[in-house]
Amino acid sequence: MYQQIFEISGPVFFLILLGFIVSKFKIELHEKTMGFLLTHIGSPCLIFHTLSTTDVKINILLEICSSAILVIFISSLFAIFLIKILKDDFSPYFSCLIHPNSANLALPLSILTYGETGLIYAIPYYVIVALSQNTFGYLTILGSFKFFYILYHPIFILSLSGLLVLILNLEIPSLIMTSTNYLGNIVIPISLILLGYSLSNLKIKNLTKGFIYSIARFLIGALSALIVIYIFDISGPKAGVILIMSTMPVALLNYIFTVQIDKDTTTVAGLVVVSTFSTLICLPFLLNFLLIYFN
Repeated sequence: MYQQIFEISGPVFFLILLGFIVSKFKIELHEKTMGFLLTHIGSPCLIFHTLSTTDVKINILLEICSSAILVIFISSLFAIFLIKILKDDFSPYFSCLIHPNSANLALPLSILTYGETGLIYAIPYYVIVALSQNTFGYLTILGSFKFFYILYHPIFILSLSGLLVLILNLEIPSLIMTSTNYLGNIVIPISLILLGYSLSNLKIKNLTKGFIYSIARFLIGALSALIVIYIFDISGPKAGVILIMSTMPVALLNYIFTVQIDKDTTTVAGLVVVSTFSTLICLPFLLNFLLIYFN
């Protein structure tokens, strides 16, 4: 099991290290431009291509999507309560607490634990988290709410398009599918390299804050998921995937957003790194729990 976990986590930390080395060699990366490419081109294309090429039944899609929405809602209540207790700023901690890393850690883990069945359950959950994070998450980090921003954001448009392709079983030209596949594939490596690039500015206080919030991220996600599993009476691999997706560390996109608006960058980088390390250390225990109770 440890070897399998290393095979998943190894590339993640290698790319973070690569970004860190690039920074130390004084090679300049234009962080805002790369952030824009990720949030407005890469992520929307990744979601569109994933939805368009995945065979998911509508009833499963609705159940998983409903579960994801409710988990995010419950997590939001816990997050607001915690932030008020700690007397921290709402931005950027709120989005970090409610939006887990549902792509480059959760999807491979779902496959590792439950095979192709796990992937079928994980994809709809990932889409909901990505939609929430790229709209409401971005706006909370920005510190303002603009409803029309959501409607014309590429993530909303391409997610809706992908859902229509999935539901209506439409045939899409190979040129579009190949292009969105290429563009979607930049998201994970560029995000990780960009994260590593910022670590040269990371302060110890950020790591301390990151440790506190990384524990909170896991506990809030786990508790919210278990509440939803109980309410909807979900069992087996479906429940296991919901728990996996909900307990992942702080999402990389939270960091990308802060880069775009040049706000709280090192703080969020600390949250992402510490929560990712903490989650990877706890993974064997989480997987063992899933295989015992949700298999």
